[in-house]
Amino acid sequence: MQSQRKRVTIVCWNRRRCSPGFLGEYCQHKDPCTEGYCLNGGKCTVITMARVPQRGCVCPLGYSGVRCELNDNNFDNPCTNGGKSLLLPNNQYKCQCAHGWTGHHCEQEDTCLSSPCANGGICYTLPNREFSCTCPPGYHGPHCLNDTDECVSFPSLCKNEGVCLNTPGSYRCNCQPRFTGLHCEMIYVPCFPSPCLNGGTCRQMTDTTYVCHCLPGFNGQNCEVNIDDCPNHRCQNGATCMDGVNTYNCQCPPEWTGQFCTDDVDECSLQLNPCQNGGMCRNTLNGYNCVCLNGWAGPDCSENIDDCANNPCTAGSTCIDGVASFRCSCPPGKAGLLCHLDDACTSNPCKMGAQCDTNPVNGKFNCNCPSGYKGSTCAEDIDECVIGPNPCEHGGSCKNTVGSFTCNCTPGYTGPRCEQNINKCGSNPCQNHATCLDLNGDYICFCMAGFNGQNCEVNIDDCPNHRCQNGATCMDGVNTYNCQCPPEWTGQFCTDDVDECSLQLNPCQNRGMCRNTLNGYNCVCVNGWAGPDCSENIDDCANNPCTAGSTCIDGVASFRCSCPPGKAGLLCHLDDACTSNPCKMGAQCDTNPVNGKFNCNCPSGYKGSTCAEDIDECVIGPNPCEHGGSCKNTVGSFTCNCTAGYTGPRCEQNINKCGSNPCQNHATCLDLKGDYICFCMAGT
Repeated sequence: MQSQRKRVTIVCWNRRRCSPGFLGEYCQHKDPCTEGYCLNGGKCTVITMARVPQRGCVCPLGYSGVRCELNDNNFDNPCTNGGKSLLLPNNQYKCQCAHGWTGHHCEQEDTCLSSPCANGGICYTLPNREFSCTCPPGYHGPHCLNDTDECVSFPSLCKNEGVCLNTPGSYRCNCQPRFTGLHCEMIYVPCFPSPCLNGGTCRQMTDTTYVCHCLPGFNGQNCEVNIDDCPNHRCQNGATCMDGVNTYNCQCPPEWTGQFCTDDVDECSLQLNPCQNGGMCRNTLNGYNCVCLNGWAGPDCSENIDDCANNPCTAGSTCIDGVASFRCSCPPGKAGLLCHLDDACTSNPCKMGAQCDTNPVNGKFNCNCPSGYKGSTCAEDIDECVIGPNPCEHGGSCKNTVGSFTCNCTPGYTGPRCEQNINKCGSNPCQNHATCLDLNGDYICFCMAGFNGQNCEVNIDDCPNHRCQNGATCMDGVNTYNCQCPPEWTGQFCTDDVDECSLQLNPCQNRGMCRNTLNGYNCVCVNGWAGPDCSENIDDCANNPCTAGSTCIDGVASFRCSCPPGKAGLLCHLDDACTSNPCKMGAQCDTNPVNGKFNCNCPSGYKGSTCAEDIDECVIGPNPCEHGGSCKNTVGSFTCNCTAGYTGPRCEQNINKCGSNPCQNHATCLDLKGDYICFCMAGT
């Protein structure tokens, strides 16, 4: 039997996978939530209507409308005293109060702002500008300023004749020699734990005394003192002695090194040369000397010698100092190294914008001609087309102009000298990752496999000789093809049968067993089911198994008979024994479906075949009343007379005498059976 297959398409908007501005299973829809669509702080959300995304706005408090454009005049800010309302889910809000205010609506002045609770007390704001302090252990009072004297409130804190000493916020026990611990509750063992510090070894002498054997470099009763090893130190040359553990170190001045600072530091061998500007370093005892290059001086060769000190330049000129040199800046009309010559360039002898230079030895001018001109004053034009090889490349023709030339280029070349090849591949004419070869005035495209055409724009159809079978559709690709198989087939060429039974979702319903067949599958149904996919429930009432007058209700591989009044049994073929109401005290009556006899399910407190007998709960087992309460039987139940301090139906609840806070002035209440005791604070 071949099953029927259904195709279900599920569309899920995956906004994370798509580029910004798009959504949908294939990112085919534009995101309708454009910036600024929702006004007044509204939040834009996307909903789906008829498989198309639509936009909507979630408005803040005080605004409504499609785009939150309507100001709700009836909205009053619930937050007082400058508080700001913040929108929460389910149309709820909370108030962000201004400084100095608190409460659900910022209606209450924050009396805890001044931190009135001392010593780590926790402050709680109360109505009417009041506050309450919850004090930490060891303190009490309205502001937690009062120290609690634990030694007075609890006289037996320190055990074994220990003396209690009150401290701020706490207490301390001074123990007798043979005891230790926070409350002197432990017997003192001198070396357990060891009191010796810094690796010292403890040795017990008596029941209450010990001796510490210290490691070298330490002394004191508990080896707590580091012995100063510097009094007899051997540090020299102004070094500082630094004490260690059973040793010392010498901290040397910069010019000395070694264990005792007796070795001279060779400053010249350091990575950073102390002599600047190429100076040569020579080491000396306790220092160094620098041999400077010409033009430099000073201890580290950092001072530039002033070569202008002797005024070498002619009067009226300016001397500019260099390194072991100087330069004279001449006034107009003067030239030469020392500005001692008349400047021949003053008369502007150079033409065509040429630069004029004065000979610093004899004062004569020299013209540096620009390109295209020659002569002593640069007044003669150069014919670039005849003075040498053709300046135009790649066969271009040259034409002389005043001070220059122009080139008429052959096809395929450009530029002032025809030096640039016009690249026909520059516009990327070849498509689909083809390789472009530039030629003179043309180009060639070398196509990738699967493409042809002048620009490799044609995808070659690979499907004419396809090998797809069993009704598959050939889908052309790039230098390949794919087979789109029917639902019953799979594989590269759709030659493999799909095992529908191995799919994650069993095609056979109601626990039917799937058996794969070629190009389909069969379902073997469990008892009670039929149909191609075992979805049809077999009607077990078809043969009218129930007695006339009753109703047959079909199940799964079963049926149930609904009997008329007075009838019972699996097939409603028996007289109902419960019709005469034999069960008493509200008991439930059940009819035996085999023999038609009745059975009574008795309520609590009753027994017997008809539930007419009372159960005495006070004698049938342990006393149901807890904590010594006395039991009294009643019809169908019992009552408990509780002892003092307990209550409840079974005396199971302890009456907490401290629940009403009877102890005043911060006293501690201890609940007892039927009574309570107050442990008062000192002074009350």
